[in-house]
Amino acid sequence: MWEVELRRADGGVIAVEVVGGQDATPVLFCHGLADSRLSARSFAPAAHELGLRVIAPDRPGIGGSDARRLNRVVDWVDDVTLVLDALDVGSAALLGVSAGGAFAAACAAGMRGGRVRGLVLVSPLGPPAWPTRGMAHGQRISLRVATAAPSFGGWFLDRLATLARRAPRLFLRLATSELPDIDRRTLAQPAMRESFLTNYREAFRRGSWGVGQDLRVLTRPWGFDLGSITVPTSIHHGDADTTVPLQHARGFAEAIPGAQLHIHPGHGHFSILALPQHMLATLAG
Repeated sequence: MWEVELRRADGGVIAVEVVGGQDATPVLFCHGLADSRLSARSFAPAAHELGLRVIAPDRPGIGGSDARRLNRVVDWVDDVTLVLDALDVGSAALLGVSAGGAFAAACAAGMRGGRVRGLVLVSPLGPPAWPTRGMAHGQRISLRVATAAPSFGGWFLDRLATLARRAPRLFLRLATSELPDIDRRTLAQPAMRESFLTNYREAFRRGSWGVGQDLRVLTRPWGFDLGSITVPTSIHHGDADTTVPLQHARGFAEAIPGAQLHIHPGHGHFSILALPQHMLATLAG
């Protein structure tokens, strides 16, 4: 694995984590909310096994990337295009996890000229108008607060990042209190626990602005139509997920022409990430 720092036209930095083979088939990875490029490291063994190179940029204001205002989710396509151009990648598959699914879908809809080979969405969070039945009570409240005041939502999550640095055990108890048993068991495993803490803390390295912006654009119109996506699409979701309800995955599958929905019985929002080979296999080329 290695890190790259790229420069936008305005001089701002985009931080990128790359895992897998240097000359392997490229996959552009879109991390989740309050997450970072470092979460790509969990895909490293599967990437090597399948002959993939996972390219994971931080979104503006998150982790190692400088701030840049996005008005809509689709505006992030410009940064992704810059990343692929700078790394001399002609075409790539897209992988989006959780809230990162919206950004991956935006790239699939907005990037032309054969630059996108395929799309995989894992536990994707749907547009703001979609229902939240099946979502944990605390998640629903947080989403409502973020819709009304995204900057406050970012600030609140940043306070939790401070707790994650100072009292990680207490943070984990709070963060997992409403999760299903399968997710709590997954995050109790040392490697998963440390990855979760590291990624969460890294998301707020520059403060709350970047996550607040993610919340703002995710809870406003995204600026593209899911029905305009024409690349082969696979969607994976656990039926025990209480962070993002299964009906959101069904909504993506219904909206994206030809999308294939894979439901993983008994899996939650985090345990499903223990199946990377299965989810990435369709992207190996």
